[in-house]
Amino acid sequence: MDIDQKAYMIDQVVAADIPARRVVRRLFEAALEVVGGPLCFVAAQRIGKATKKGDSAFILTGFPIPALNIAETDGPPGAAVLAETLQAIGLKPVLITDDVCLKVAKAAIPETKTVTVPVENEQARKQAERLFKEHNPSAVVAIERPGWNRRREYHNMRGLNISSIVGKTDYLFESARRYGALTIGVGDGGNELGCGLIRDAVRKHVPYGIKCQCSCQGGIAAATDTDVLVIGGVSNWAAYGISACLSLLKDQPYQHNKANELRLLRRFVKAGAIDSISKESRPFVDGLSPDINGLVVDLICAITNA
Repeated sequence: MDIDQKAYMIDQVVAADIPARRVVRRLFEAALEVVGGPLCFVAAQRIGKATKKGDSAFILTGFPIPALNIAETDGPPGAAVLAETLQAIGLKPVLITDDVCLKVAKAAIPETKTVTVPVENEQARKQAERLFKEHNPSAVVAIERPGWNRRREYHNMRGLNISSIVGKTDYLFESARRYGALTIGVGDGGNELGCGLIRDAVRKHVPYGIKCQCSCQGGIAAATDTDVLVIGGVSNWAAYGISACLSLLKDQPYQHNKANELRLLRRFVKAGAIDSISKESRPFVDGLSPDINGLVVDLICAITNA
């Protein structure tokens, strides 16, 4: 099986709408039209071209779930696998989140630097500038990270405003444009950072996409766009797909299988992460059991190593 076939198959696996949101395929097709090729593979190619050994790369993750105000299990595991892959090819990942999600994000790779961006806008803007000056990243990747709408407000998929607990990491994408760093967004619902690249599709097809349930009335569609957008049935899967394609391009082994997935999910649950659907502390992701997540992870691994 050649690399083009593998890239196509990985995309199809990670974009499977197993959570039955009924919008994933619409968003996937919209992203495919803009990006112009297999999403995971194009993202991996762009990372390869934008970076060299020794460069820093920012990975933004953590989606807070009210009213418990803790990170969900989708996002940080994808960030962990991608961070390990970037380390394997000689890059220096820096994990970025907010105070609410910090404990969970730090469990990704404990020895990796993890920093936060404040909730307050001006402080967040200044922090973004400081981080760019300190690390000079070549790439910024957001994995299941809230993205502000056209009114710079943040929402969950139920159309509820969560701006008061979300660190304003959109400013990092604004800084990335000024500094010339590659930006990649990973999402599954259209309200994630980077989904501004397909905002019209989100506004058209996603419930509350055009009109939310809060007073801003700006909808949940994320406004900040990105150089490459990768849509998955679950954001973790999309991040695994990027990691798998990077491993193919860099001739590195890809070993994230079902057993590793379960260990990873248990580590995040121990750190406090919850399933976004049940709101329970268990190794489920977007309501899907470890067995289902494991099947998808094993498929990605099998295709990559075929």
